[in-house]
Amino acid sequence: MYRLFIVSLLVSLLVACTAPFGPAQIANNRQVYDDKVLYISHDYMISSGDQIEISYHIDVRKQDVYRIAVSDQVRIEFPHYPQFDRSLNVRPDGMITVPHLGDIEAFGFTPMELAAKIEEAYTPILRNPKCTVALVRYGESIRELKESIKTATRGQSRLALVQPDGRIAIPLIEPMRVAGMRVEEIQKEINDEYQKLVPGMFTSVTLINATGNRVYIMGAVKEPGYYQLQGPTTVTQAVAMAKGFMPNAVASDTLLITRDERNNAVGRLVDIENIFDTGNIGSDTLLRQADVIYVPTSRLGRAAIVGDTIRRLIPADLGLIYSVSESVNFIHSGD
Repeated sequence: MYRLFIVSLLVSLLVACTAPFGPAQIANNRQVYDDKVLYISHDYMISSGDQIEISYHIDVRKQDVYRIAVSDQVRIEFPHYPQFDRSLNVRPDGMITVPHLGDIEAFGFTPMELAAKIEEAYTPILRNPKCTVALVRYGESIRELKESIKTATRGQSRLALVQPDGRIAIPLIEPMRVAGMRVEEIQKEINDEYQKLVPGMFTSVTLINATGNRVYIMGAVKEPGYYQLQGPTTVTQAVAMAKGFMPNAVASDTLLITRDERNNAVGRLVDIENIFDTGNIGSDTLLRQADVIYVPTSRLGRAAIVGDTIRRLIPADLGLIYSVSESVNFIHSGD
């Protein structure tokens, strides 16, 4: 009991140094320390409530060839079969519909390549299926995109808020699920989607507001809740932000729930009592986004830190980051 009192006293002293910002009241009586400093680790994963900026860059240099894009209109003419002549719009799936044959893919082809493809398709049913393909209207996707972003106060860019379902809405493409992805992964996926619609256009993605850069502190601490990471933070510093232990806390069995390389939940026991007794800060552990700290009121056996116990301790709003498998691993303190 005396040892626990000393631990709580030291933690209380740390509070004065590590939590200079008063707690802001938020929903469900939880508290979060927050200032305007954006601290993001290299492996930060986008969360619901985050805001990203998508900047658009359109290559206006002369192209060696023009390839047909979605929303373009092409004119197909058959010198020997004028009844087959058509003006056709390229659909969002990249296809056009020609007489008697049905759908043919036009997206990504040059007009000459598309003409050769149509001639080949008609060969079984026409004696001399010679045709020409001309562009009637083109660049519609680029014009539509420019129109959708030209009113943005930030120039050729668009701010996107990650919705509770983990998706963002951006011009021309279907809502995209980005929660649980890193910024560079999102940029690649957005560019891949736009290349299907607007050849020569690419984007860059920047994280503007990271509300999901939090850790959760639960159990026998004085102020449980979630806290914004203000910089590199250890387990003991996080407990200090929560104003220290309750009198019945078992600090030696503090449970840290974190993620492995596949984002599966793993558990680690951190002996905070020993850290304070010995001064061995090397046994302390740096926290990552969405880590969960649980301080029990009784000792935890190994069986208590795998499987369902850990799954129940992971807050529901972390479901887009954690990928909880049937087997939850235990990490030894020395690992």
